[in-house]
Amino acid sequence: MVLAFTLAVPLFASAHAALSRDLRRISQVAIAAALATGTFVAWLAWQAFAASAWRGAGISPVSGLDRFGACILTLVALVYVGAAASSARYILEEHRTGIVSAAKVRLYYALLPLFVLAMIVTVTTDHLGVLWIGLEATTLTTTPLVALYRKDGAIEAAWKYLLLCSVGISVSLLGLLLLAYAGVRAGLPVEAALSLSALRAHAPALDSQVVRWAFVFLFVGIGTKVGFVPMHPWLPDAHSRTPSPISAALSGELLNVALYALLRTRAVVDLALGQADWTGEFFRVFGLGSVLFAAFVLLHQQNYKRMLAYHSVEHMGLISFGLGLGPVGAAGAVMHMIGHTLAKSSLFLSAGEVLLGRHTTKIANIRGLWRTSPRTSLGFLLGFLGLIGAPTSMIFASEFTFLMAGARRNPASAVAVIVALAIVAVGVLHHIFSMLFSAEDATRAPEPAPERFTITHLVVAAELALLFAGGLFFLTSRGFELAASIAATFTVVP
Repeated sequence: MVLAFTLAVPLFASAHAALSRDLRRISQVAIAAALATGTFVAWLAWQAFAASAWRGAGISPVSGLDRFGACILTLVALVYVGAAASSARYILEEHRTGIVSAAKVRLYYALLPLFVLAMIVTVTTDHLGVLWIGLEATTLTTTPLVALYRKDGAIEAAWKYLLLCSVGISVSLLGLLLLAYAGVRAGLPVEAALSLSALRAHAPALDSQVVRWAFVFLFVGIGTKVGFVPMHPWLPDAHSRTPSPISAALSGELLNVALYALLRTRAVVDLALGQADWTGEFFRVFGLGSVLFAAFVLLHQQNYKRMLAYHSVEHMGLISFGLGLGPVGAAGAVMHMIGHTLAKSSLFLSAGEVLLGRHTTKIANIRGLWRTSPRTSLGFLLGFLGLIGAPTSMIFASEFTFLMAGARRNPASAVAVIVALAIVAVGVLHHIFSMLFSAEDATRAPEPAPERFTITHLVVAAELALLFAGGLFFLTSRGFELAASIAATFTVVP
């Protein structure tokens, strides 16, 4: 029943946005719907975590969620609340200044909850077909948001996003059908062959060659949605062209949900093969390649939103690298997924404040930001420090875990990751310090208006507090045990 309410609330918010003409009321209902969704998700997550002992990996008898599903669902709800709250500031301000029309504001508020609904369906379903539909629905609901401003760059980004992600999801359908075919060949009824839980229960009976090919299609197809190099070209354009609250949702929510779907199917393949090394090599190699590629591209970025988008490529690569390092690396990947969600959401929301104040996304055109916008600048600086792994952040805890696991299993890869992280840190801090502290050019635009405290600053402050407090927790043995218990639900130990 609670899951039904969780699905119904975004539907109501979307319908209200489509039918109402009062933009401020639409915004208020959107925030209320996000809070209601968050409340229902919190209850579902509590049930999932309470279903097993601290070190266990049980499944909630109420929702069918395990700890990993509950974790991802919680992150979706958390970013949804933040995006809905900051949208009241961001999209309504753009409407006030004439950047977007009232019709586009209604479209924005109608599609945001449908996007969230598609992700909730993807995370909570056990059916392969529904999972595929949920993933495709995330593309269809966000493509109009990528093209919202109707500029040439935005329309091109939307087409690239729709084309590449839809092709990727189509490829993944072949993988899902091959998994179901392997289940039928193993004697399962067609209905059971489309169930992830049934496939896991009968995984040892599945044809190993069929499931290997299934995983190849799934990795390439869903990996496109995750943003692995070289399937990533849609990501920098889409994330940088959308309104900033949607950018926060795409980076903080969607990438995790796509990776969640891939890991669910990976568990079936690993159980069928009796080991995780074969699939782990895919994650390790593509993860390392994504990290190294993004590290060098980030050095040459001239647009701060594209810089954040390439950070998504880098961090999904880091998560993938950790997933190829066994149970310890998987625990680090869980920490990193949580930390990346909080850091990237706060940074895209802060980037929105910068864009509203300076009306440009070019790094070279922003100087002296700390003097004119100290609250936004502080959030921007702390967010980037957390993102590059400053001590006590969740990302510091996860990268420390990755490197410990990598030093034991593949020292050369661990050294390559360290070099890439150092390059990223130096390059990014150079850009950020130039934006915040460089002297302003007196011949440029007139002095911006004094900054005022907004709801976006409140959301950013809350996310940053969780980012650094959570890092301290994950550095404790109890925090690692929690991350390991979440990772145990999708990790196969021979």
